[in-house]
Amino acid sequence: MHVVGIVASPRKYKNTDTIVQRLLDGCEASGATVGKIYLNDLDLRPCQACKVQDGSGCVFRDGMDQIYDVFEDADGIVLGTPVYYNTVSSQMKLMMDRSYCLARPVVLPSGGRIYESSVGKKKKGIVVSVGGSGSNPDCVLPVFDLWSPEVNLVIVDSVLVTRAQLGLAPMESAELLEKAFSKGEEFARSLAA
Repeated sequence: MHVVGIVASPRKYKNTDTIVQRLLDGCEASGATVGKIYLNDLDLRPCQACKVQDGSGCVFRDGMDQIYDVFEDADGIVLGTPVYYNTVSSQMKLMMDRSYCLARPVVLPSGGRIYESSVGKKKKGIVVSVGGSGSNPDCVLPVFDLWSPEVNLVIVDSVLVTRAQLGLAPMESAELLEKAFSKGEEFARSLAA
């Protein structure tokens, strides 16, 4: 089992990154190999709406190639984003937009069209959403629900928290960090099953 954390916060070792890491620590404790990618460290061009949707991938060769490999190879993905204006960070949105090329059109006998993922490996995911002053860290979930089929990913769990709800920085909450570790252990066990 291989689990990769994708951190879409520009702030390393802060709230989002810390919670993603605790989930990965739990996965590792249950026998998974783990890795982590910081989207902010990758050279990613924004989507140019070239409309290539044949399953061959993006026309650009950049840091997104590393992410495409994760989509094909990982058994599980932990997706961490801060909440910015009631949605995902720009780093996460950029990755999502660049996944557009992974949807392949399929013409139905009726003449209608549906899209299926060109990513061969089905995998599971956990969403980590960390807000500051707001009270709705779950606001990012509809975006993940729309995007995840493009990469053959099923979101099975989440850690949704705001500083306002906790009364302290999420990375300072021993209870939250323990919960994230336990969810990571459980996630890895579900991948092995």
